[in-house]
This record gives sequence, structure tokens and C-alpha cells, in this order.
Amino acid sequence: MRRGAISVKQTVYVDVLVAVNFFITYFLLRAVAGFLTLPVRRGRMAAASAAGGLCSLLILLPELPAPLSVAGKLLMSAGIVLLAFGYGGVRRLIRDAAAFFGVSFAFAGLMLAVWYFFAPQGLVIRNSVVYFNISPLLLILLTAACYFVLSAIGRVTGRRMPRELRCRLVVGCGGRSCACTAQIDTGNTLREPFSNDPVAVVYEGAIGKIVPPPGSRNLRLVPFDTVSGEGVLRAFRPDRLTIYCGGRAVKPPRAYIAVSKTRPGECDALLNPELLQKTSG
Repeated sequence: MRRGAISVKQTVYVDVLVAVNFFITYFLLRAVAGFLTLPVRRGRMAAASAAGGLCSLLILLPELPAPLSVAGKLLMSAGIVLLAFGYGGVRRLIRDAAAFFGVSFAFAGLMLAVWYFFAPQGLVIRNSVVYFNISPLLLILLTAACYFVLSAIGRVTGRRMPRELRCRLVVGCGGRSCACTAQIDTGNTLREPFSNDPVAVVYEGAIGKIVPPPGSRNLRLVPFDTVSGEGVLRAFRPDRLTIYCGGRAVKPPRAYIAVSKTRPGECDALLNPELLQKTSG
């Protein structure tokens, strides 16, 4: 392989290509989840990583024009993050896809720099797809090393999300308290507009007895935007809030409880993922 060569003859093994990009996609998604504090579901991550591995077959096509390559990468990014994190509205989809595209672009740039300065044998970059001709054993060892590095970073920064998405929520206000079931929802990015504090959406039937009466100074209006439309929810700041999840108790120092007239799914409450950060406990 000659450095700077435009046309390079290189044997590409499809199984290695798909496997390498499966793991690359997985760790890129883990990076996005860490940056955006999104909970990770193994099944979704596996499906999204498999999609990323299949998308790597684009390397077998002739070199695509830059605009077409970028457009295709954006569409693939949107599809992959949909599989990984689900649909929580247009804004969140754009945010997640932009983050994944940005991380992927940075990774491709790093690999291009490695290729330009070191020209390693068996490294091919085409149509924004990276191919390494490496042994399965080395691939497993590198994957394990990346996993431990990411785990160490998560422990140091304290931004790891709990593995369990189901939680128990205990809310106290005005000398009374109540408990209900809750679920971490990556689509819940609600914040109280003035304080910018994260919001938990709770079914009125589960906490109606502790909701401040109309006209209370503790009430706020929180706007929301969903697939079905826009609106506002009544919200209040609780005196006490404890979330029991993954074998630990988290007490967010600042949060709001938004009251929903309908039950938001199988549980009584949907939690903004930021409420579960260790930095909030």
C-alpha cells in the first residue's frame, strides 16, 4: 500500500468488515449514550450495531460524491439511533442523530489521520466506512480493552445510567408523601423553563393527594412537544424526591413533578434520565 495513493487494491473480507463495524458502531453508540446521558438497552444496542455493521457494506461500492455520502451518512445515523434509543420526538431524533454523526465523523477523521501518517497494512477507508484486516483474536482483545476503558470513564465521571429502567418513585410535598412505579424514558427531556431543572411526568391518579391546589405559588407550567401535539403540564417542586433504582436510592437535589391526566404507559411516571445521574444523588 502506498501512502497517498488514490486507487489501492485491497482484499476485503465481508465477515471481518461487518464484525469490525459492528463493534465500532457499538462503541460509538456507547459514547453518544454517555455524552447525552441516555440509558442503554442491550437488545436495542445489538440491533443498532448490527445495522451499522450491515451499512459498512457501502465500502464495496465505488467512491460516492461527497454530498451523497454525507446525506447517506445522516440517514443511516438517524436509522441507527432510532434502533438504539427509540423515538422520542423530532427534536430528540435530530439531537441523537447529530451526536452520532459527529462522533462517527471524528472517528473517521482519526482513522484517516492514522492512514495518512502511518499507512498501516490492511486499513481501508471508503465512503466514510473503515475496514481493518485484523485477526478475530485481536478484535476480541481490542473490544475488551475499549469496554474497560469506557467503564472506567463512566465510573470516574459518575455519569453511568442504571441498568434497570424500572424504578420506584417516592414524592413528598406539604407534609404528605406517596409512592408509585416509574420508568426511565429517554424521550423525556422536559425541563422547567425558568430553573432548567429536569422534570418527571407522573400520573395524577398516583399523586393527586399531594399536588398543590390551584393558585399555589409552587405551581408552574411546563410546555411539552410530542408526536400527538403540543401543550403544557402543571408542575410543582416536591419537598422530597427519592428514586429507588438498580439497588440504590437517588435523591435529586433539584427537580419538578409534572402532573399528567393520563397514565404515561405501563408505569405511573416517566423520568428524565438526568434525574438518575450520580451527580444528582
